[in-house]
Amino acid sequence: MESLYHNNPYYGPIISLKGINFNYGNLQVLRDIDLTVFPSECHAIVGEHGAGKSSLCMVISGALKPKSGTIIFKGKKYASSSIQQARNMGIEMVNQHNPLFDDFSVAHNLFVKSRFINSLPFVTQRKLHKEAETILSRYEFDIPPSTLLKDLTLSDRVLIDILKHIYSRPRLLILDEALEKLSSDTLEKVLSILKELQKTGMSIICISHRIDNIYHFADKVSIIKNGELLITDKINEIDKINLIKIAYTQITKNRSTEDANKEFYNLLKYNEAILQNLPINLMVTDRNNMIKLINSYGRNHFKIDRGDLQNFSLRDLFGEENEEALTLLENALLERKDGCYFNTSLKVNGEATSNNIKIYPVFDGSFFIGNIIIIEDITAQEEMRAQLVLSEKLASIGLLAAGVAHEINNPLEIIYNDIDYLKYQVSDDSLHTIIENLDNEIHYIANIVSNLITFSDDKKVNKEDVDLNDTILNILSLIRYNAKHKNIKIFFNPSDECVTVTANKNEIKQVILNLLKNSFEAMPSGGKIYIDTKKSKSESSDVVAVHFRDTGYGIKDTAPYNIFLPFYSTKKERAENLGLGLTISYGIIKKYNGSIKVENCGNTGCQFTITFPQQRSQNRIVSDSV
Repeated sequence: MESLYHNNPYYGPIISLKGINFNYGNLQVLRDIDLTVFPSECHAIVGEHGAGKSSLCMVISGALKPKSGTIIFKGKKYASSSIQQARNMGIEMVNQHNPLFDDFSVAHNLFVKSRFINSLPFVTQRKLHKEAETILSRYEFDIPPSTLLKDLTLSDRVLIDILKHIYSRPRLLILDEALEKLSSDTLEKVLSILKELQKTGMSIICISHRIDNIYHFADKVSIIKNGELLITDKINEIDKINLIKIAYTQITKNRSTEDANKEFYNLLKYNEAILQNLPINLMVTDRNNMIKLINSYGRNHFKIDRGDLQNFSLRDLFGEENEEALTLLENALLERKDGCYFNTSLKVNGEATSNNIKIYPVFDGSFFIGNIIIIEDITAQEEMRAQLVLSEKLASIGLLAAGVAHEINNPLEIIYNDIDYLKYQVSDDSLHTIIENLDNEIHYIANIVSNLITFSDDKKVNKEDVDLNDTILNILSLIRYNAKHKNIKIFFNPSDECVTVTANKNEIKQVILNLLKNSFEAMPSGGKIYIDTKKSKSESSDVVAVHFRDTGYGIKDTAPYNIFLPFYSTKKERAENLGLGLTISYGIIKKYNGSIKVENCGNTGCQFTITFPQQRSQNRIVSDSV
């Protein structure tokens, strides 16, 4: 449906507020607010709880009447408006309390206030559901229109509320802390929808505490504190941490050294609720580098259970295992300057992580009070980057390998034919021995070429549903005696559910055999192999994970992902090891939209983790050990 409000484009500000004041009884909530929003603009409003953000938006939407001031909408002045008047002007507000009807269907909730639907004669439930299905499918949301709202997740409930308000394509859409309630997948789709609507001229006012989200989609940002508008600027003109400082901190004018720690403590106490909910690992230290606050993200990251942070220092937090990083941080803090230290290694709860550490000193005028420290765990990003680099290397090598294999095969075929001819033409035994040796070496070359072709070949193969538990059990039964002969014990802990992937069964077997062969070779004197399968839920689909862990000598390379490169091997002294097994396995896994991760396990052994998209599930219980 085309918007009722877009027929006559207006090129000035869509809405301007001049000197808006609002009181709750004797409490003044808004003080002389001036705010302007232009067409196609996304304007974010931030500030601590109780700053007046929601009250300001409710004044704009007509839910509250200001004590004084003027609202100018598309050039026309209004002292105030009602909700219905605001809707007639094209203003819609998604309230943070999600006021929907639990016992109504999705379809009824979408159109409960739609003037277009309600103006049609003979609107049947079938037509209502059909229109709802059209909207949901247009935006690629898989929610049946007949579902009762109370049966939806919070994310889907908020989604329905947003779709309800954008159905009539408003001129101005107000989102009051709605986006932070959406799941990551839904948020991505909603932002895409909003950006498309912005292109048609719709403006957005968004209240959010998620600073990262604001920087992702907002054009401008206004900061409100204690009912006053402190600053309005383009989002790319305000540094993220400065935005946090301005919006969520307040330093007193008392500059005495003796009161500094007291004032600093009061500051943290005042803003603790805001700081605790920031979506970053954040801590605040005083002038003596004693930790005064760690927010919820930071506590979870470092697994800090203690509630009282008295006499808790950075050294207590990092521990002896992070002496190098701690020395770097302490030296940086002495400079009392903004600083960022990239890809810093930290051991967090015994696990090695990569982190970006950012330091922002806090001053009251020229008097130093303390530091804001942000620790960003980039381990997952670094692993993803390593996988991406590896994929690019393998893609390039794959093209080269295919060309090399083709060029080698041509002369190789001629050599094969000549050797076969010589076998029947030469009667001398010593020459026969030489010819046999040549034949064996040619077979060895052919094997290398065959592996190169396998590595570079991405042609489609026959696929079927492969039960990973059964496949692993069958392979273990085949290698049982070989494992016993080599003094290797294998422990298999299968999932209690049927875990299946759609793939070529022989290729999946090849992956498992390559990993087992890799573990066997890493334990020449015997050892243990642990295999387990698990099924887990992700945002978009079910995932099957297979873990292989052995007690061998691990991976000595500082870049473990090198083991997936062709001809790379830690066992080069063994002539039969070509270093292509893991490369081929990597290609097979990627072909079926899977992933493989490798890591050393402490002092001994390494672990491979393979994940595939889960296709179907049935309950079953199996177990085995070798």
